[in-house]
Amino acid sequence: MAQLDKIVAAYRITAQYPELISARIHDCSKAAVSVSSVWTQKVLERQSKTIFRQTVFSDYKTYSLTSPPTDVTNELISAHSKSNKYFCVVREVESGKEIKQYLEVWADCSLVKNYDLGALDVHGKIYADGEFGTLEWSPDETKIVYIAEKKIPKSEPFYKQKSKASAQKDGVNNDIVPGKEYDWSQDWGEQLVGKITPVLVVCDIKTDSIDVLPNIPNDINPATAIWIPDGKGVVAIGHSITPQKLGLTYCNNSPSHVFSLTLNGQYDVLSSSSEQLCVRYPRFNLNGTKLVWLERLGGGPHSSCFKLISYDWSTKEVTTVVDFNNKILQVNNEQIPFFGLYDQPIPKNCWLNDDKTIVLSTPQGGSIHTFAIDTESKDIHYLPITKPFHECVSVFDVCNDVLVCHKSSLNKPGQLFAIKIPSISEGYDFTNISIHEISPSRSLPNSDNFVVEHGYTLYNKPTTIFYGPKNSNCPLIVWPHGGPHLSSSDSFRADIAFFVQIGFAVLFVNFRGSIGLGKDYVESLIGNIGDADVKDVYNALQSNPSWFNRELVLFGGSHGGFLVTHLSGQYPSVFKAVCALNPVTDLITMFGTTDVPDWVITETGYNFSEVDSLANSKDILMKLTDCSPCKNVHKVQAPTLLLLGEKDRRVLPCLSLTYYHLLKKHGITTRVLMYNDCHPLSTVAADMDSLINAALWFIKYLNSDFEKYQLIK
Repeated sequence: MAQLDKIVAAYRITAQYPELISARIHDCSKAAVSVSSVWTQKVLERQSKTIFRQTVFSDYKTYSLTSPPTDVTNELISAHSKSNKYFCVVREVESGKEIKQYLEVWADCSLVKNYDLGALDVHGKIYADGEFGTLEWSPDETKIVYIAEKKIPKSEPFYKQKSKASAQKDGVNNDIVPGKEYDWSQDWGEQLVGKITPVLVVCDIKTDSIDVLPNIPNDINPATAIWIPDGKGVVAIGHSITPQKLGLTYCNNSPSHVFSLTLNGQYDVLSSSSEQLCVRYPRFNLNGTKLVWLERLGGGPHSSCFKLISYDWSTKEVTTVVDFNNKILQVNNEQIPFFGLYDQPIPKNCWLNDDKTIVLSTPQGGSIHTFAIDTESKDIHYLPITKPFHECVSVFDVCNDVLVCHKSSLNKPGQLFAIKIPSISEGYDFTNISIHEISPSRSLPNSDNFVVEHGYTLYNKPTTIFYGPKNSNCPLIVWPHGGPHLSSSDSFRADIAFFVQIGFAVLFVNFRGSIGLGKDYVESLIGNIGDADVKDVYNALQSNPSWFNRELVLFGGSHGGFLVTHLSGQYPSVFKAVCALNPVTDLITMFGTTDVPDWVITETGYNFSEVDSLANSKDILMKLTDCSPCKNVHKVQAPTLLLLGEKDRRVLPCLSLTYYHLLKKHGITTRVLMYNDCHPLSTVAADMDSLINAALWFIKYLNSDFEKYQLIK
């Protein structure tokens, strides 16, 4: 019981650190900066998360809070106008059994407009997710554009008994369509459940009108809109919905294009229409002469390298600023590789004052680094905020050549910094930036006792990260990432900190297929899952005797779960225990149930557009079987804990339940924990229960005296 108390205490400690959602510069000069930021934090006593906003003022020497943090948990999405005169927010309020949405407009320290969106009944719920969510003020600060669910006509049974009065009333009600109440429509999948038909909506605060913009093609769903410079329309991303919608969460390969749409309905495609593309994050420069976005070919792996595209708003000329090829950058007399651009959000404000240099962040090796890119000379400048391929730095806002960045590492919770980029006669001096703290520095307990080590273990690339106690032979958790086209990075994660606090070390491996190491590295895994990725993890582990000679356990989710169940089947005597979170265990079953069936076909080396059904595809069926962890379930020896979300739309629980029954059939100790949650198990209740149970599971099946490694007393 004493040990359980220590484990629970460690979870409480690591759950207390807030995570940054957004940060924005309110006011900026050479002498001072004011920054507003929004954070989320677990509240264990309420089994929920709270969201709060705080504003700091800094003279680049010290900083101070201008007011106490404010709870904004019921704010769905918000935006300031360009001059900061107006602030709008979409607020969700419980009203009986219903959750209502209101669009509020604030000015002069008071609420000046409040639109009851349910009562106005122009559209359905407003979107605020990371894929579609939009709330933007027009340049003249009179209009707000956002994205919402299309209004659906009401339906009722073909026959429904009514009074004469209501029958006469309904006889002229054209909003009611009989026999449509059971029509099925495909939504956008995992974590976008119920989001079926997004529409662009404009609210005019002068006329109090709310209108859906017309003339978007029926086979296109709009996302992430911004205003065009003259305020007479918007630029947005259009996702193709034919022949079907493919889940967008974690996946950026859905066919899409950049389009402009005027308020009177003129629709024009701006990106290339000669090939199927995927596009992300359109951003205008300060004077509205240039538009940039990220672009790559659609289809293929769910994440890969992007090009940075520049579009001249006057001439309509399209230029590639950054291509797929790797580069070598000169940084303070040292050469470092640049492995390309990946799917990291570009800040809404991302331009330096020269109006040609964009600042963005992107994964590189096991880190996230920040770069300044000249869109005319095409020069790429690494910003030396941290050591190359160590820690993670992401830019959130840019104003008057000052950046607001968030920095963290596995051993250091996140912190905000203001970064000043000095001007020189030739432009900017990117080697002599100044870095200033603007939020509290937080440290983990016993952090001096831990080490983060980056290794060039695979293919002479920065592919491994070890995090754990110094000079300790404590048990090691091998923790492959999901995706597989994502990456493990040296950024703070409460779940990792929890395990290290209770006496484990953790090893991350950016196996073939991981992002941040070049386009070829990403695509080298296609057709080789279940083999190349498994071998990479095992070979990286085996390459270091100080890792391999410990007691080893496995933890992984999604494709990481695919890998840990493969590892326990292919190397059954090596690992003491396994925890798999919503793992991919059977590719044939997954193909017919997931919101991303293309993932299954693409990763095994086939072209999804050419596959209609598996029924007449013997070769594909055999390949899916051969790649699945279920193939080796009879070899598994390690006790296996399965952590599942009953609402998971990406990897449905039925895959793991089949795997569970196979393990039981072969006499392997196994257990299932089923949560009322979706793919990442990110609710506070699921997170706490799954991590603590995983820790107890590991400890139960370790041979050594685990308590001697624990630093929490």
